[in-house]
Amino acid sequence: MKYQSKWDKKSWSPKKIVYEATDEKLTAGAGLGPLIDAFVESAEFVEFKKCLPKRISNSSYSSEHLALILLAGFWYGADCLDDLEDFEEDPAVEGKLGGLATSKTIANFLRDFSNENIEELRKFLTAQAFRYRERISGKDCSITFDLDSTFHEQCSVKMEGLAMNREGRFGLDSLLTIDDRGFAYDMDLRSGATFSSENSDAMILRVVGDIPNRTEVQHYFRADSAFAREDFIRAAQSRSLKGTVTAHGNCRWESHIDEVTNWTPWIYTEEEIKKAEKSGRRLPEVSVGYWMYEPTWAPGVKYPIVIKRSLKDESGQTTLFVEDQYKYWGVLSLRGLYPQTPQEILEFHQGRGNMENFIREGKINYDLKHFPCQSLKANHVYGLLALVAHNFLRALAIVMRPDKPHFAKKLRKRLIHIPGRLVSGSGYLRMKIPTKFFKEVTEILKRWSETFNPIPHLSTA
Repeated sequence: MKYQSKWDKKSWSPKKIVYEATDEKLTAGAGLGPLIDAFVESAEFVEFKKCLPKRISNSSYSSEHLALILLAGFWYGADCLDDLEDFEEDPAVEGKLGGLATSKTIANFLRDFSNENIEELRKFLTAQAFRYRERISGKDCSITFDLDSTFHEQCSVKMEGLAMNREGRFGLDSLLTIDDRGFAYDMDLRSGATFSSENSDAMILRVVGDIPNRTEVQHYFRADSAFAREDFIRAAQSRSLKGTVTAHGNCRWESHIDEVTNWTPWIYTEEEIKKAEKSGRRLPEVSVGYWMYEPTWAPGVKYPIVIKRSLKDESGQTTLFVEDQYKYWGVLSLRGLYPQTPQEILEFHQGRGNMENFIREGKINYDLKHFPCQSLKANHVYGLLALVAHNFLRALAIVMRPDKPHFAKKLRKRLIHIPGRLVSGSGYLRMKIPTKFFKEVTEILKRWSETFNPIPHLSTA
């Protein structure tokens, strides 16, 4: 006898819901208000306001008001300046900020920044990143700075600084310093045809020069082959930095491969071995050696170039140098060979790959893929303010989940894009938030406030 399931007896269909219009003040960004409070009540906000230009127009908006509108847009996930005008449709944002400016007003505000204001903003970004890192990791934290540049393709033809890069794309270029926890310390926006490491020596000198504990704690750096040049290396070493850069062909290490006789096998961890056994694959045969490099600009001084050698694999990643049955990858070590091993130096340098994730984070989640203004200076300010917003969200992400912090897209879902109802009465506003979301937001902001000394008052009303 054949038995019918309940689905055969009666087909499934979604439940019916009666939809009604309401004039209640509802919001999908109830978590934005507490974030604005936390930023404004921090000690950094006082220093942040000093970087802003004086308003000399008849506009009713102050500089800090316009800056907070722009920061709120970055935190909320606005994709351009025009998206900031959509805040008018959200009663929570409009109620919190007390008035919203047009995109034209925001663009004029960005153009108000002088060269002095921009330099102060860059110094603030460095100080903000270090203070956040210090609160989370402790006063004696050792920082690894990753430096890299990235290209920003543009469609406009009137924007200042546009140029064609080596790949035939038209746009701007930026040089960034970001640490190993994802905090941004500096950004320089320049012409799209600028060489990757141009002015990197000035950037590393300024950034590390503004780090308070640089003489007490050893800090490090990592960079790609474009930074393997005299001016950058001398600048980094003058600040007592130790680090690594990818070795390029001008270091002449490829022609000395035959002289390397100190090859040792790569040591895999037990976890890597078990994972390979479980998946039924064989771990690649890799060995590590080194060759002592004497730069032409520093006769008598030798730096080790640590070399990774592996068997050819046509389906694998391309490397700097391939010969016979092996392919090679070289890293110039400016931190010596001891006490760390050559393998540990390579593993340290490979960590700079995470820099690409943070560059992608800025382009996708903070609208730094494109810039909104014709003025190069205004676009530079836009990028710096985006990184100020990024640093704050990154700090909350680490506080929320220290082992594996969320990127902005997921963090917004957890802390910002949450439902709420705005209630007004007796001269104040009250936000009604579902208990589940309210507990999570207040708990994260409470833990963030506890990193301050003394702990500031934090309103979550």
